[in-house]
Amino acid sequence: MRSSPTVDQHSGTPKGNPDFVQSLAKGLEILSAFSGGASLGNQQLVKLTGLPKATVSRLTTTLVTLGYLQPDTQSRKLQMGTRVLGMGVTVQREVGLQRVARPFMEALSRELELTVSFGTRDRTGLVFLEVARPPSSARLVTNTDVGSVLPLASTSIGLAYIVAAPVKERAQILQSLNKRHKDEWPQLRLNIEKAHLEYQRQGFVITQKSWGRDVNGVGVPLQLPERHMLYAFHCAGPASQLPLQRIRREIGPRLVGMISDIRLALGAPPQSVLVEPQIHQP
Repeated sequence: MRSSPTVDQHSGTPKGNPDFVQSLAKGLEILSAFSGGASLGNQQLVKLTGLPKATVSRLTTTLVTLGYLQPDTQSRKLQMGTRVLGMGVTVQREVGLQRVARPFMEALSRELELTVSFGTRDRTGLVFLEVARPPSSARLVTNTDVGSVLPLASTSIGLAYIVAAPVKERAQILQSLNKRHKDEWPQLRLNIEKAHLEYQRQGFVITQKSWGRDVNGVGVPLQLPERHMLYAFHCAGPASQLPLQRIRREIGPRLVGMISDIRLALGAPPQSVLVEPQIHQP
């Protein structure tokens, strides 16, 4: 039986334990500094953690690359990334947007007998933060779970995010998509241009037989500029049971209405659907 390791009085970390990984501990210390939800720069992290500037720079670069931290496009500082949000979603369900949105999502899911989900961007994907499903007897259910990630440019929820993204963020997304999917880029670009036009015309984005399988979906963004956050909501189901006519006439408008109700519950101002219609080649 191993004895308990002694603890460094300054750092609070174990001393003399061969199983203790210092680099991991330092990375977690960086993440812990963001626990209050603040945006922090490297200089602030140096002061908060006591770690050397070069160490902080290497760790934050790694954490950004892996998606655990992400740049705040307005302040040019860093904030928690969607991979951290996805890992902590069980706790987050009880607070903030998840707590407010969940009752609206459940009600719409029951009424439409569809899966209703929302999420936010994780690099070139869309990570699900909340999923509401109708009773098990309902047929139009998709098997997505909290933490699941879907591609941005070929799903209704991902395209809804792109069309509402701030100009700089959207440019970064397009550049990343072009770099990672060169062969598919011409079609992805057409998908995004079509989504812009749809969103301007009707307030929601539709995809047919997406996710590489027989699924139709409709997506609507939720912009919260006062929180520097952007989310997207969607309803989806088997294409054979979810015709486009129903999406356009019933499901899309109902999803837009739900977003308005959530914004009202959050005390946020009305959302505009005016977005730039052109997608420039990165």
